[in-house]
Amino acid sequence: MSLVGGTLGKIATVLVVGMVVTTVGLGAALSTGTLSTTPPSVESIENEWGEVSADRTEIRTTIAVNNPNKVSIPGVAGVSYEVAMNDVTLANGKSGGVGLSPGRNELTLTTGIDNQQIPSWWASHINNGEETTVSISPKIRAVGISQSVPTQKQTFSTDLLASFNSQSGQPVQVGNRTLLTVESTSASWGHATESETPLNFAGTVRNPNDSPLKFSKIGYTVRMNDVTVAEGTTDEGVEVAARSTETIRINSTLDNGKLDEWWVSHIENDERTRLDVQAFAVVETDEGTQRVPLPFLSKAVVFETDVLGGGQATTRAVSGEAGMGFEPPTVETMESDWGASGEDTKFSTRVVVNNPNGDDSSASEVGLDAAYTVSLNDVTLVEDETNATLGPGRNELTFASDVPRERIQRWWVSHVNNGEQTKLRTDSSVRADLGFATVPVELPEREQTFETDMLAGFETTEQRVEIRGRHVATFGDMQSRWGEATFERTPMLVTGEVQNERSRPLEIVKFGYQVEMNDVVLADNATKVGTTVPGQSTRRIETTGYLDNAKIGDWWVSHLENGERSELSVTYYAVVEYRGQRHRVALDSMSYTDTIETNAFGTSGQ
Repeated sequence: MSLVGGTLGKIATVLVVGMVVTTVGLGAALSTGTLSTTPPSVESIENEWGEVSADRTEIRTTIAVNNPNKVSIPGVAGVSYEVAMNDVTLANGKSGGVGLSPGRNELTLTTGIDNQQIPSWWASHINNGEETTVSISPKIRAVGISQSVPTQKQTFSTDLLASFNSQSGQPVQVGNRTLLTVESTSASWGHATESETPLNFAGTVRNPNDSPLKFSKIGYTVRMNDVTVAEGTTDEGVEVAARSTETIRINSTLDNGKLDEWWVSHIENDERTRLDVQAFAVVETDEGTQRVPLPFLSKAVVFETDVLGGGQATTRAVSGEAGMGFEPPTVETMESDWGASGEDTKFSTRVVVNNPNGDDSSASEVGLDAAYTVSLNDVTLVEDETNATLGPGRNELTFASDVPRERIQRWWVSHVNNGEQTKLRTDSSVRADLGFATVPVELPEREQTFETDMLAGFETTEQRVEIRGRHVATFGDMQSRWGEATFERTPMLVTGEVQNERSRPLEIVKFGYQVEMNDVVLADNATKVGTTVPGQSTRRIETTGYLDNAKIGDWWVSHLENGERSELSVTYYAVVEYRGQRHRVALDSMSYTDTIETNAFGTSGQ
C-alpha cells in the first residue's frame, strides 16, 4: 500500500515567477544588460525523509531555482507548497526571504507530517474504497507577486483484504481429527472514523462429523508490524451442527489511535508493513478444552511503499499463521545459456530453487527478488531484475532477456582486442521475502573463459603465383594478425615477402580478401598494395583488410543457432601487373577453412 504513492518525490514542475524591481533599478539593469528579461523559475522539487519521532515525520525538500540574471537577487523570494491526501492536509512547507545567485540555486526546506493526522487520512482512505488522491499545491512568491501552478494530483489504491476472499476447502485439524472443512472466507471494512475502523471477517465451514462442533469463544489479534491495533474475543460461541454448514463471523475494530505509532514503524522499516490477522478458537472436545488456531481466518499481507522515491507500491499475501518455524530457500542449480530469437540474441538463466517449508508453514509461499548481470569482458550484456513466488518444494524459474545487437558488437571488439579471449561472468543476487524476514539466498559463483583463434589457418609460408602457366613470383613468410578493432570495423593486417622469379619487374597492385562465417559475409574487398618488385628481387609487402563489424550481430545469431559453432571461410587473391597486363591470381595456398566453436557456459571453451 503506497501512503503517498510516490507523488511527494521527484516532483518536477516549472514554476515561472516575475520578479519586481524599482523602475530606476530595472532601467539601469536592462541598459547594462545585467538583468535578463526571462524571469527566475523553479525547476524541480525533490523530497526525502528526515528524522522520525513519535509525533512528527520530517520531510526534507530541495528546491532548484534558476536565476537567469547576471547579478544576484536579494532575499525577496519565497516558495511554499501543501500536501494533502483525500482533503486531509498532512504537510505545509514554506521558505521566505531567499536570495538568488546567478544561475542554479538549491533551497533547502524542512517540513513535517503531524503523525496525528494519519488516522484521519486512514479513515478517508478506507471509506473511499481504499483509494486516495494525493494533491500537491505549490506556490512561489516574490515582491508584489504570488503565483500558483495547477495542483498536481495522483490517485492510488490498495486491496488489503483480497487474500481473505477465497474458496478454500482447507481442513482444520486437532491431532489426526478433522474438526471442520473451510468452504470460503471473506472480509470487509465497515465505516471508519478518526478513532476506529471496523474490520469484519468470516469463514463458512462444514462440520463433517456426526456430532455438533461447538466453539465457546473465538479470539483474534490484528497487528501492523509490531503494533497491535485490534484484539479481543467474540461475546458468544458458535455451534456447527453435525454434517452441516455454518458461517463463523468475527467483528473486530481497529483502534485508529494506534495508527500514528504504526506509521513510525512503517517509515523506520524502510516503508514495509506486515498486516497480520490471527484467529483462534476454543473447542470443547472429549479430551477437554483446546485452543485451536484458525489458519483460514489467520491471514496476512506484506505491503511496501516508496513514498518519496516515486516507485510503485506492492502488496503480497503471505501465510497469517504465527509461531511456525521456517528454513530459507536454497538454490540447487543455476544454468545459463544463449539462444537466438529471429534476428536477436536471447540470454536465459534457469534456476532451480528448493523451498523446504511445507504447506503448513508460514513460509509455504515465499516472495523471491532476483537480480542478475552478465558481462563479457568489460561489456555488460544483460542487467535485469525479476520477481517470483516460490511454493513448497522444488521450484524451477526461467529468466530471459534480449541482448541488443550493439552490445554483441561491442563484445566482439573487446574479444579481438583481448587476443580473441573472453571472460564471461554472471553476477546474481537473490533475496527471499518470508513476510516477516528477508534473507539472502546463496548462489554459486560463475566465471568462464573461452578463446578463439580465427587466424590460425593462415600458416602457409609459401604461395606460388603463376600467370598463363608460368611461375612468375612466390609469396613467402606470410603472416596475418588482428589490428586494433573499433566499433565499426576490425583490421586484419597481412604481411609477407614477394620474390620475383622472372627478369622483368612486376607490381603487386591489390590484395583481395573475403571472410565468411556461417554464410554471413563479414568482409569482401580489396586493398591497395602498389609494391613493385624488380626482376630477380625480393620485396616486403604490407596490407590491411577490414571486417565489417555491423555484420557481427548476424554472424553471432547464426553461431548460436548452430550450437555455438561456425564454419569459417577465408579466401585471398592478388592483382598482379606483369608485362603491362593485370592478372587476378587466386592465392589458394593462403586461403583456408576452419571450424570455430565456443562453449561459453560449459566447463571449457576453445
